[in-house]
Amino acid sequence: MRGNVHFVVLYQRFELLGDLEQFIIIYSFGTHTAKYTFYKFCGKTSFYTPGQHPNGIAVTLACLDPRTFSHVEIHNFENAVI
Repeated sequence: MRGNVHFVVLYQRFELLGDLEQFIIIYSFGTHTAKYTFYKFCGKTSFYTPGQHPNGIAVTLACLDPRTFSHVEIHNFENAVI
């Protein structure tokens, strides 16, 4: 619903540049496996730790500088609960 097109990278390969940690808030609930990261001032979720991949970081595609990559391939799927 929120249009979160993301990809998961291994936690060891993720690097937050600069001193941005002072600007983020991490929220979790339930099992505390998933960790939702929000920027304090604008509320954007540019990356987070997904519950299904706790050893990775999900990076939101729309928050990346398009000059830093040359190709994106999107595969649509349905994750329906019946």
